[in-house]
Amino acid sequence: MNTQSPRVLLELAVESLLRDKALVTEALGYLPRELFPPVFMKAFTKRRTDVVKAMVQSWPFLSLPLGSLMSMDRPGKRMLQAVLRGLDVLLKQKVCSRKLKLQVLDMWAVHQYFWRVWPENKLEDYTIKWSRTEKTGPRVPNKRILKIIVDLWIDFEPVDQLMSFLLQWVQEKEGLVQLDCPSVHISVTDVDITGILQMLNLEHVHEVDVDLGWKIFAFAQFAPFLGQMKNLCKLTFCGIDLPASMSSEKRQKLVTEITSELLKLHFLREVFIDHVNFIEDHLDQVLRCLTSPLEALSVTDCLLSPSDWNLLSCSEQIRQLEYLNLSCTRLTSFSLEPLQHLLSNVSATLTILNLENCGITDEQVCAFLPSLSSCSQLITFCFIRNFMSMCTMKNLLCHTARLRKLTLEMYSLPQDVYVIRNDAHPSISIKIQEKELWNTGQRQGPLEPEQTEPGSVAAICHQARGPVAFWVMCKLGGEDRTPESPSSYAEIIKYTTPLPEAEVENVPAVPVE
Repeated sequence: MNTQSPRVLLELAVESLLRDKALVTEALGYLPRELFPPVFMKAFTKRRTDVVKAMVQSWPFLSLPLGSLMSMDRPGKRMLQAVLRGLDVLLKQKVCSRKLKLQVLDMWAVHQYFWRVWPENKLEDYTIKWSRTEKTGPRVPNKRILKIIVDLWIDFEPVDQLMSFLLQWVQEKEGLVQLDCPSVHISVTDVDITGILQMLNLEHVHEVDVDLGWKIFAFAQFAPFLGQMKNLCKLTFCGIDLPASMSSEKRQKLVTEITSELLKLHFLREVFIDHVNFIEDHLDQVLRCLTSPLEALSVTDCLLSPSDWNLLSCSEQIRQLEYLNLSCTRLTSFSLEPLQHLLSNVSATLTILNLENCGITDEQVCAFLPSLSSCSQLITFCFIRNFMSMCTMKNLLCHTARLRKLTLEMYSLPQDVYVIRNDAHPSISIKIQEKELWNTGQRQGPLEPEQTEPGSVAAICHQARGPVAFWVMCKLGGEDRTPESPSSYAEIIKYTTPLPEAEVENVPAVPVE
């Protein structure tokens, strides 16, 4: 006699149950709760809308993680419609039955584990964990309130078909459904989003991303909604345009309208600003309106004034930064001291520093090196597309050798290393690979750096234990060739080798010639 695993037997039983249309609906009243997920999943994938609708009405768990199931199967509008029709029946009931537990329709594309749990004890672990972490709020007697959790994307195709259908259904169930959107992404300007935002429970929004081509007028109209997001943790705004003809008085008025709403966001910890031209002369005003210290600040591809730069370095809101990104923000003409003070103020907490393509000069590098050396928690340092001299790079690498937690550094090769042929820089592809690792028995594969023009990134990967030596392979014109100036590369490699801890303090600084 052939024996089969419990999982195979379960699948056979579910298949048999679904084949009998008359039996399946009647059997739901007697179906053990641990069998609901596999039966629902099979009915959903087989497009059994009648079964799905009936199972939603008798769902025995607090949450129905439909989003994870839809991400695995992509069923289309018809199956979502079946789920919502089942919810219609629940919401029409005037008295809440103790047998009916469903309170949350979870549209997040997570919790896939729920649909694969077996046996019963694993399912119990999942539901207990969910019920402890999810706060459903006060219950209203004799009235069923359903919470829907979904990330909202308003894109160039204003809202996708499924989202549009769901939002329309929520609007029809006003007072019976609470729409929670932990993450809201808006990247379109020609759609009236006011009606959509009014449907949301704004206090449950944790992340907002406003992108692509908004005028400052539209952003100012959005700001009052932003101020209602009391639990917002992360704010990203990109591509906010300021008309050149706008008067300074009008500009100040709009910026004040926007920043005044930030005063209400007591949990805001991450701010990302990209290509926003109204920030010039107003960055300090934005930061002063934040009521809590930031953990992450990104100001990229923006114009900053000298006053912005000077005030940023001494802002109280940035003293606990763990992440700082100033890439593509030109710092060439600014004085030396602010960057030095900025790094000193965040030295105890900073783990990621990105200064890509900031136009930083050799003189500025030498000025901030002592402060950089004090960033004891630094893990990643990106400095590509800031073309230094060979001497300055060696000095920089001597200082970063003191940082024991630093695991990744990214640089463009010094300009005086490039080989010029026919009045043009060749395309140089750098591959840096571990050659030898002392004091450990492990070896790692090559580290593939990101390429930049005219040269490539030199990425340096330090190991936490023991010194590491690296070798460089140059690729010129599609063929592997010997570098024209191997001694120069050898000098760089010499300074990329992390030293034993006892020798770190004795590393000499290399003066700029």
